[in-house]
Amino acid sequence: MPRTEYFEIVAKSALNRVQHMGFNWSLNPYQGCFHSCVYCFARAHAKLADRDPGAGFSARVGVKVNLPDLLRGELSRRGWKRETVAFGTATDPYQPIEGSYRLTRRCLEAFRDFRTPVGLITKGTMVIRDIDVLVELSRQAKTTVCFSIPTVDETVWAKTEPGTPPPQKRLKVLKALVDAGIEAGVGMAPVLPGLSDSPGQLEATVAAAAEAGACFVWANIVYLKPGTKEHFMGFLAREYPQLLARYRDLFPGAYAPAAAKAPVIAAVGAFKRRHNIGDRRAWRAEPPAEPVQLGLAV
Repeated sequence: MPRTEYFEIVAKSALNRVQHMGFNWSLNPYQGCFHSCVYCFARAHAKLADRDPGAGFSARVGVKVNLPDLLRGELSRRGWKRETVAFGTATDPYQPIEGSYRLTRRCLEAFRDFRTPVGLITKGTMVIRDIDVLVELSRQAKTTVCFSIPTVDETVWAKTEPGTPPPQKRLKVLKALVDAGIEAGVGMAPVLPGLSDSPGQLEATVAAAAEAGACFVWANIVYLKPGTKEHFMGFLAREYPQLLARYRDLFPGAYAPAAAKAPVIAAVGAFKRRHNIGDRRAWRAEPPAEPVQLGLAV
């Protein structure tokens, strides 16, 4: 992977108003993402903002250094209704630079202090660092952590998510969060037709989530908006040229037809029932006295 350059940004606001997404607010402490997932839908957002949706998306990452202070100001307003905030919709809040800036942790502390519900999504294992804050937040407001694990197939993972921790490490962290009483689960998204959608691959991921104690699992197949589409198709041309014709047929626009999506959703639903996916949290009166040690490189 190329070296990532980081630059500081002074943001004008913290919370972003969202429409037609199932939630009204989002928060993203970074701009761009080190994880370099070839299918990332946020590449489309970069294109709309006249930023490079290709190599530059992961080669230059912006750091919103004043975000926690802005967030506290916005949450303290009399008009704030403590609506759920989707945390990490256009960038991963636990990419490696978080270890230095700690923006995500400081934002979680603000949500805790203002009793604001949060739905956090990540591929990062660094979330284990903040288990204490997440436990406290979950006592104040609805809190979920969704680990994006499209597949546990290590060959597909290595090619499509080159900057991320391995799926099995994410699952170990998921288990630690659930054991601490945090509602954590798995988002199998995006499933990639022809790469990660075989019944065996789908069931292996659901079974691994169940073994880790996931409270929920959901799935969706990839969608390819402008910015994401060009980058992903270039990846296919290099790594899986035999799939190019199939993807051109499936994606004349951004979304595959329902006939391509429905079998994947149905199969994952059947595997969830087979493996008894459910809320398996073991609630504790207090967070762990000592930090959880998993031997993970975060």
